Parts: sequence; structure tokens; C-alpha cells
Amino acid sequence: MANTCYSVLIIMAALAVLRPLMVAQILNRASAYSAVGQTEESRRQCNKALLIDSDSSQAWYELAGIYKAAGEREMALAAYQKATQTDRTDQAAQFELGTMYVEDGLHELAILCFEQVRASGPDRTIDLRRGAVSYHRDSLDMLALCYEKTGNLTKLELILAELRVFYPGHGDAEERLARLKSGQTR
Repeated sequence: MANTCYSVLIIMAALAVLRPLMVAQILNRASAYSAVGQTEESRRQCNKALLIDSDSSQAWYELAGIYKAAGEREMALAAYQKATQTDRTDQAAQFELGTMYVEDGLHELAILCFEQVRASGPDRTIDLRRGAVSYHRDSLDMLALCYEKTGNLTKLELILAELRVFYPGHGDAEERLARLKSGQTR
């Protein structure tokens, strides 16, 4: 009886260790299928990963991208929401969800997503040199837009100043900040 209990415990421990590796492998396969246009197979792989780990933010994010590419907007929105619920620090999912909210004119909800990305802090210079996506910088851009749309000029000024400090020469932050300080808004 004791040997059976130990065997069960060892198997459970092994599954706990192997689960993330299995999910990562399945998601790599999903990405590969997606890259060659096999959307249905990619979707099946994501669903397989979610059967193994329903709290995989990456699987929800991948699935949301598939839905979005297929024009299934409501399904994409729900999958991005699930990705951000399972991992609040998933910058890509937060950014994509915020972008969808902006497209729907839901700026207050978008602000919550972009502020979550902003809280992660500025990107490392080495990552930017490698051509990595700058979710922090792009979120600051989107926050500026949202705060402008909602009429929150104080926060707009703060975001534009932050953009100027962390990403000098990016976009038109300098010009917009000067216009804002002189009392001109679009």
C-alpha cells in the first residue's frame, strides 16, 4: 500500500514538472501551424494546451490571435480577457486587449490595460536594440490617446513627459507636450 502511494506521488510530481514543458511544446507547434496558414490546426493545438493547463496565459493569447485573424472579434476579446485574468503581467495580452477596447471606443477600459503595461516599467535598451516590440513605449502612446479622448489633460501631460524622458525622439510627444502646456489641444 505504501509503495502505491509513493508511486502516485511520484507520478503527480512528474506531471506537475512536465506540464509547463508540454504546454510550451504544444504552443510552439500551434505557432508553427499558424505561420504556414494552418489556422484550424493551430486552434486545435491551443485548445489541447488549454486542456492541459486552462490557466496558460500564452495559450489564451495565441488563441485570441487566431480568433482575431479569422475575424471572430468577440471570441478574440474573450480570449484576451482570459489571458489577462490568468496573468496580469502578460504585456502582449494587456496591450492587445487595450487596443481592442480603443477600437470599440471603450477608452476607460483601455486605460486599465495600458496602465498595467506601463507599470512594468521601461524596456531594457538591449531589448530595443534587438528589435523587440516595446509594449511599454507603445502603451504610453496609447495612454496619451486615451487620456486625450477622455479629456484628462493632467494625465496626458504626465504620459507625454514620460514618453519624452524614456523614449526621446519617439513620435510627436515633444510637440504635443509643448502644445498642451501652451493651452492648445487638438
